[in-house]
Amino acid sequence: MDWIRLGNSGKDLTGVGGRIRPVTPAELATHNTEKDAWLAIRGRVYNITYYLPYHPGGPEELLKGAGIDATELFDKVHPWVNYDSLLAKCLVGPLRFDRPDAEELFDISNPSPKSDRLREPSKAQELVRKSMENLANCITPVRKKITTKSEENVKGSPPSKIMQSLIQSSDLPVSISRRAASSPLKSADNTKDSPPSLRFDWIQTSTKLTISVYTGLLANPGGCARISEESLFIDVATNGWLRTLKLVPEEAIRDPLQIRVFSESGKIEVTVLKVTNKVWKNIGETIFSSPTQISSPRTLECRVMHVERVSHDTTLLALAPKTGPVVVPLGHHVRVHHRVKDKECIRSYTPVGDSWDHFGNEFSALKLAVKRYDNGALSPHLTGLKVGDLVILSGSYGNFQLHKLKQVKILYLIAAGTGITPMLGLLRFMLTRSNPRCERVHLLFFNKTEEDILFKEKFEEIVRQDERFKIAHVLSNASSAWTGHKGRICSKVLTNILGEKSLSKGDLPHFACLCGPTEFTHTGLDLLKKLGIKDNDIHAFIG
Repeated sequence: MDWIRLGNSGKDLTGVGGRIRPVTPAELATHNTEKDAWLAIRGRVYNITYYLPYHPGGPEELLKGAGIDATELFDKVHPWVNYDSLLAKCLVGPLRFDRPDAEELFDISNPSPKSDRLREPSKAQELVRKSMENLANCITPVRKKITTKSEENVKGSPPSKIMQSLIQSSDLPVSISRRAASSPLKSADNTKDSPPSLRFDWIQTSTKLTISVYTGLLANPGGCARISEESLFIDVATNGWLRTLKLVPEEAIRDPLQIRVFSESGKIEVTVLKVTNKVWKNIGETIFSSPTQISSPRTLECRVMHVERVSHDTTLLALAPKTGPVVVPLGHHVRVHHRVKDKECIRSYTPVGDSWDHFGNEFSALKLAVKRYDNGALSPHLTGLKVGDLVILSGSYGNFQLHKLKQVKILYLIAAGTGITPMLGLLRFMLTRSNPRCERVHLLFFNKTEEDILFKEKFEEIVRQDERFKIAHVLSNASSAWTGHKGRICSKVLTNILGEKSLSKGDLPHFACLCGPTEFTHTGLDLLKKLGIKDNDIHAFIG
């Protein structure tokens, strides 16, 4: 609250008189001290000097991004934080990556051969490269439209003459895709009876190539990527349809692959490494397969890459598919298959996002939170797995429709035990969504004892970072030292914590999600309906 008061005090927190102006990479690099600290996030430069004392993690952590494009660092540590709102009064202006300092970029003072400068780009060149990549994640680039013809060959084209001239003249190891068609269709225009319209574009540096496939606003896509026979294959699943983009690259590519989904825009981004460090004239030949309806999810053989205990009886497994990285749509789950006494045992689990563990996205893995039941058919086996063991998955499954949250400004999440897992992605999505801005996310988390609460420290961190997030823990078997809410899910507990008026008569669009044991979920559904929430404003995750 002290930071909010300072922001509303009228004090100039920008250091430039409050006038928005462009900032070059060279200028940004000069503001890298505790008394004068600027950083860039997704193409915007902020003066964080006055914010340093208020940073919950301490000034030292925030200063790691001073003077540089800190987008990647920010996404690793605080992906759920609405930085644009938090630092709105500190905005200096856009990062002007399109016109870097000429002397630094062209290296006039050092007439070394071009090849040397390509191998060892200057600090300004590297900053420009990162800025262009990060900006591509938050703006709508030019893109190529893919129709629903059976197969369509698209010859990768070089950048425009102006961009090509800039790249060749400056040895800047970056290029982007050529001008293409209009914006993607919104997902609401697509039905299960008609395949969705897809578009793609690309951006490259001297070391890697990034392909972006656009599925439409709130389309909630899933996908996977793999390298086979020297080609890159990107499978895109959305709204019950599957399409595969095949890239026959201009030159050799290699693992590891990285895949990422931007849920609000519906963009799937795949990054692949180049064998030889150089800027390609074009990316090669692309072929989009004809769309097919998904009849049955595929089976994946995965290797255990990491094992982490997150509570006294719950283990987090990082599972890497052997074929390549996979992303699962928000609110969807996978099934784990294992034979027990010659009978196949199947259990459903919702993957946990990258920001909820201590090993990040190092392995491009699916992370499953598995609670051990001593008499369970599958959980004792899964919680006993070691790094290197193999697991069979199938999926994804689910009927959650992200577009139902399109106008929602208040989200209620009601979970019990490991039923928290589908809520984690929705929590992050709502707090980072920009249009419309979410006003509040309220989580009711039911458990037996305090030691059963999963990700407690992470939730506390989000509460400190974002005042829109509220959490209430409810324990059914609390110790005498517990001072929080007690009991089981019932009308009294819900109304006491959330308020009866806010549940049914609020002015802002709202939505509620439930997940937990079957009895808990059905009881919660009945209670919410009795409290006045409409059926269309509730989703129950039932595996």
